[in-house]
Parts: sequence; structure tokens; C-alpha cells
Amino acid sequence: MGPSALFDKSFLQSLSVDESVWFDHFFSANISPLFYIETLADLDKEMSRGKTAEQVVGNIAEKAPQMSGAPNISHLELLLASLMGYPVSMTNRPVVGGGRQVESAGKKGVNFDVSPEAKAFNRWQDGEYQELEREFAKSWRAQIKAMTFERSADYARTLGVDISSCKNMNDAVGAAHQIVNQNNKPYELIKFIVNTVGMPREYQQQLVKRYQISGFPPLARFAPYAAHVVKVEVFFHICVSRGFISADRPSNKVDIAYLHYLPFCNVFISGDKLHRSTAELFISGNQKFVWGPDLKLDLGKLNSHYMKLPQEEKNKGVLSFANKPPIEGDYLTSELWDLLGTGWRKNGKDTIPITPENNDKILEHVKQFTDAPTVPPDEMFDPSDELDSLSLQRSIRRKRGSWYQVPKDLKND
Repeated sequence: MGPSALFDKSFLQSLSVDESVWFDHFFSANISPLFYIETLADLDKEMSRGKTAEQVVGNIAEKAPQMSGAPNISHLELLLASLMGYPVSMTNRPVVGGGRQVESAGKKGVNFDVSPEAKAFNRWQDGEYQELEREFAKSWRAQIKAMTFERSADYARTLGVDISSCKNMNDAVGAAHQIVNQNNKPYELIKFIVNTVGMPREYQQQLVKRYQISGFPPLARFAPYAAHVVKVEVFFHICVSRGFISADRPSNKVDIAYLHYLPFCNVFISGDKLHRSTAELFISGNQKFVWGPDLKLDLGKLNSHYMKLPQEEKNKGVLSFANKPPIEGDYLTSELWDLLGTGWRKNGKDTIPITPENNDKILEHVKQFTDAPTVPPDEMFDPSDELDSLSLQRSIRRKRGSWYQVPKDLKND
């Protein structure tokens, strides 16, 4: 499994189906809710121009990751959890919801069924769309058009930012960093969170009380993930008020929100100019922003590399002959794998194939957990406990583009 990769719609849309297979195979995709929302928003926009739903969304759905990764929980849910005192893991891995606790023979496990997003993409590939999704697309498109940023300067000044002192984006991110690392305007900060990020009314009083009891520490210490989100939002409003980011493109608000998911990836891939100018201001030393066209070119090179294999080898499925990217040659994908360490390069040979007997044992072990009943609410264990099994179910297509994702002769059952 390769680096965890956050990506936007512009990148996936730019890929051919064959290139998308290699992206899915060599990266563990973090599917942001924003990607799903952007895709639906395009559905309404392009259909109003006379295109069919199949032309608009079916093409994107065909390229959506199937073999790896998972949908990330919404940053708004994670923000609320952070403010309410629940730790949010920021370890460059997706935060996945919907796990089902099970127990088998005294051992603990968590099963993740096929996600609603994956089911939707599968339907879209077959040209099936639910009316609810069409209505959501229209609603979201209307929300984007209605976005305005007239109060951006007021928000920044209320938090104590001298707008005129911010001469560029670096100054803006420095000012935002200062806001979440100081504690001289706690109530103004809470008001900013409520008004700009969004927070259900029923939780606002709890937040104030919890913050008071804690003694109003800097937000970065009180709620680390919430501090990250607020830092991005403060930065955005400073940049809009100073003209570094256009106020005339409401979609910039959606684009900037991708930065809220940076703590949950190793690489962020985008072909969006706003991302190119802002992402590196927020990533840490063990992360990397990748320009989408550069990775697209590399995935095309990988596709050409593996196309040279005999058809008999290709029929075994990509998992059998490409369990890691090439060690020899100049490949960006291989360089990005090095973010996880270079140990994968030390053994030049692929691992020994699993024997049918061992494969059956592995499947039997997995099946005993996936078939196990859900643990009753009053017997649920602490999510931080060490698990004996963790399984994610996926719905995949045997073949995508030119490639078998699993062996050609694999039985349907």
C-alpha cells in the first residue's frame, strides 16, 4: 500500500482510465467529501448546458478509486469532535467512519462495509442516478453561487489581524498561525468559528463552557485539529480581503476547503492553481504537494512500462506483477513512495506469491470476522483497543480500461 493521497476533481478528471488504474493501485486514496460534492455540482451545471448525466459524472465515476483508500469523514464533523474534546488523529491517514464492531472467538475486530460513496460511484458508472442526488446537486450549486466574502476583512480585524501588514500569502499564513497560538481573544475566536466554519447551535454553549473550564488556552493546544481548520479559514479571509485570492469566484471557498484534509494524507495532488499557490503553506515536512499534470505524465509512463508485459502476465491482474512501483528508472510515483521510507527499495525482487493453502487460511480468518454479528451497544469496546482484525469491504470491477485489477480467471464468488 502506497502513500495516502488526497486529490481533487481536476486531477482525477484529467486522467485516462488506464492512468486512473495505476493511481488507484500505487496510492491509498483519501476521498474527500468535497470530491463527491464537486462531482455532483458538475452534474447540475453541465446538464443545464444540455449534456447527459452519463457524459458528466459517469466518466469521473469510472476513474474513481476502487482498490484502495477510503472516504474521509467530513472536516465539519471532525472539527466539532475536536472542539468537544475528542482526539482527532492527524497522522497522514484518512479518518474513516462507519466501522462495525464485531467479536469472534474472543477476538475483537472492526468491519467497514462498502461505503455509500463507493456504491454511488458504482451506480453512476452504470448511468443510474437517484433523484435525491440530482436535487442535492442543484442545491449545492445554488449555495456556491450565493457565497459572498464581504465580511472577510471584518472577520480578520475582529481577531486582531492588521490587514494592511499582510503583504503576501506568507504574511497571511503567519497571521493565521498567530491567531490559533494565542489566547487574548477567546470569545471573538469562538464567534468566528460559529459564524464562518459552521457549528450547530446546540453545541455552542458546551464549547464556551468547556473552553472556560480549560482556562482559555491557545486553540492549537485546546483542539489541535480545530486549530488547523481555523488557521486555513483565517488565512482565506485575509487573502480575500487583501486581493491575494479572488472574491469573484465563489468556488474558491470549496477549493480552499481541501486544505482542511491535509492532516490526513502524505501527498496532496491537484491541478488547481489556487491549491498550487496555497497548499505548501500548510503541509508539514513529511508531506508533499504534487502538481496534477506531473503525476498524470508519470502514470502514463508507468502504463507504457507495464504494457510491455506478455498478455499472459497481464491476465493475472495488476496485484500479481506490480505490488510496488519500479525501482529502476525515473518515476515520480517511486519518489513519492519514499515518503513512507526507502525500505521497499531494498528488496529488488517481488515477494513470493501466496500459496493457495495459505490464501484459503487468510480468507477463512477474514470471513470469521466479516460474518460475525455486530457487538451490542452495551458491550462495545474502546475504539483505541488493539484489534485482532480490521477489514474494509470494496466493490471493484474485474477490468478497468486495459487492465485486469484481479486475475482474469478469478471466480465470481
